[in-house]
Amino acid sequence: MTDRGKFYTSNGKYEREQVLLPFSEEILTWDDEFHELMLHDRIRMAAYEAAIKEVVKPGMTIVDVGTGTGILALWALEAGARKAYGIDVNPARIPQARERITKAGYADRFEVYNALSYNVGLPERVDVIISELLGNLADNEDMTPILEDARKRFLKEGGCVIPTRVKTYIVPINSMKAHQQVGGMGSGFKNKHGNPFNLYYDCIIPESAYLSNPKVVREFNFDGSDEAEYQVKMVYPLTREGIFTGFKGSFVAQLSDKVTLDISGGDIKGKKTSDCWKHAYLPIENPIEVREGDTLELCYSRFYPAKRDHSFRQCYAWEGEVNRDGKAVAKFSQRMGN
Repeated sequence: MTDRGKFYTSNGKYEREQVLLPFSEEILTWDDEFHELMLHDRIRMAAYEAAIKEVVKPGMTIVDVGTGTGILALWALEAGARKAYGIDVNPARIPQARERITKAGYADRFEVYNALSYNVGLPERVDVIISELLGNLADNEDMTPILEDARKRFLKEGGCVIPTRVKTYIVPINSMKAHQQVGGMGSGFKNKHGNPFNLYYDCIIPESAYLSNPKVVREFNFDGSDEAEYQVKMVYPLTREGIFTGFKGSFVAQLSDKVTLDISGGDIKGKKTSDCWKHAYLPIENPIEVREGDTLELCYSRFYPAKRDHSFRQCYAWEGEVNRDGKAVAKFSQRMGN
């Protein structure tokens, strides 16, 4: 479905460092073609199938939050689940999920709800919550409040959640190719979305673009302590000279004891990149020339807008400065919703 170095989208194929609007912010627009992309993403599919079949035991009950076409629920049923509940807000996906489960012979063990999970009441508590509400920044499909609510209302005492832990990684990068595309957004884009640099994008960013080592900016444990709004401050020692044009975001998810899902790959031999997730590109408006030994201070935050007057439920901000010999040489400030 893909050739090496190119990644399929609903509009065709594109190369590394080509920017696209973030799919995670437009869940209800995901069409059949994008779901086919997800179903053919070998990194995603292999990891989730292995984790589900490791965790789910015969006789267990599960709920698949954001069931989509039902593939995760199907794997749970194949593993011996007595009952699988599916929840999805998109009405177009419900017939597909039912059809998939019915064709596999499990129709009597599958019950699906077309609603927001907040508005669903299950007839019983389950042993396992399964979800793939992961965006390329981990929480940019609003997984934190959704899974916290599901954990409180759906999960048995002693039950578990797949994934068990997720970490968001951010690293400063040098990608003039990606930056120039953002700067070239036309007036139509700007009229709809505002300043194109106050938005993140889907974009494959290779490791060769890194100006420092990636750092964990947030960890999610699905134990009741995760916060949906937060602010994190990080310091990056820069390991080479270049032009700082923004940040790459990605995640590593521990799906189960034995299975890890890592979407950060891009150009290291043996490390493949997920087709459906790609990476997040968080640009800065004015590129900054940096040197090896400089330090970059980042304040990274997630918040909800006071008024939802645009298409994004959650917002991010990435602000900070570059320091050289103890003095600030340049500052940057990008904030969604502006």
